[in-house]
Amino acid sequence: MWILRWLLFLVVIFFLVGFLSQNSTPKVQVQIITWQSPELPLSFMLFLAALAGYIVSLLVAVINQLRMRSEISAQKRRNQALQNELERLRNFMLEEDGTESGVTHS
Repeated sequence: MWILRWLLFLVVIFFLVGFLSQNSTPKVQVQIITWQSPELPLSFMLFLAALAGYIVSLLVAVINQLRMRSEISAQKRRNQALQNELERLRNFMLEEDGTESGVTHS
């Protein structure tokens, strides 16, 4: 399966390089607030924009994943505490039934 993933990755890279080399004539500059990029091919700028979007979405996904994992572990701890309390209450009721009358009920 990993071979198929690598082959797919290589095919995508091959087409990306071909696309970038075929579309290198229109040159553009991007200005973000006060920073201005050098004049680069439009296809390269589109690639950089897609890459930036991918990185931002990856960071958001990682942060969300970490938050969800911490929430799950907190819920597991709470669940364990409730299970322990339930077990103590069950044992308390059994001990109370046995010690009040001195005889176990059948």
